[in-house]
Amino acid sequence: AKTLARPDYSALGGAVSLDDTNLTGNGGNPNLKPIRSTNFDAALEWYFAPRALLSAGLFHMDLQNYVSYGVSQASYYNEQQKAFKTYNISSPVNSKGKVTGFELGWQQPFAGGFGAMANYTYADGEERGGKELVGNSKHTYNAGVYFENATFNARLNYAHRSAFFNGLDRASAQHQAATGTVSASLGWNLSPTLTLSLDAMNLNRPVLKYYADNTDQPTAFYVNGRQYYITLRAKL
Repeated sequence: AKTLARPDYSALGGAVSLDDTNLTGNGGNPNLKPIRSTNFDAALEWYFAPRALLSAGLFHMDLQNYVSYGVSQASYYNEQQKAFKTYNISSPVNSKGKVTGFELGWQQPFAGGFGAMANYTYADGEERGGKELVGNSKHTYNAGVYFENATFNARLNYAHRSAFFNGLDRASAQHQAATGTVSASLGWNLSPTLTLSLDAMNLNRPVLKYYADNTDQPTAFYVNGRQYYITLRAKL
């Protein structure tokens, strides 16, 4: 398959943020080209019981115009020194990359409406020249348990992704450390036309840690907190 996607609007934005003290800055790139990818996939699936599955797959993606980050020099007026100075500007640029990996999946119901599922993906990605690929976690996996019948359903899930390169921040590398999140959902079929659901995210209140070249150089910590959603659906 061949796919195409537009860059994020945040990457296309032309505004520039400058640091007059360090002569650095961040900006967008309105000249970015669409991201193109040529994808190869192969998979085997075994449905060994009703609503049960074992699967394995291989994949490779050849990325063209992949959005990476680079540093270029530009002249801007420095408010502190009251003169034009040369700044090192970090901005998105088009590059090439590739991702190769495999994925494994399992899902199986048990007695009484209970069941479990799990999946794992290994993705080895790199930008042209052996550089890190933005947003690529080598290891991601999910594991969960569920209960469902004609009236009620409940799910509890854990999702994990390993550390990944997040781009550049004023010419310095920015990484995000490995994170794991716990989520849950409840659903009721109140009638043939009404469904009520409750979704909870970040139940374990994970800390998002950002760092520069290694974990001993932290740059930011974020806690987004728990999130809850109540949804009522009606159909005619």
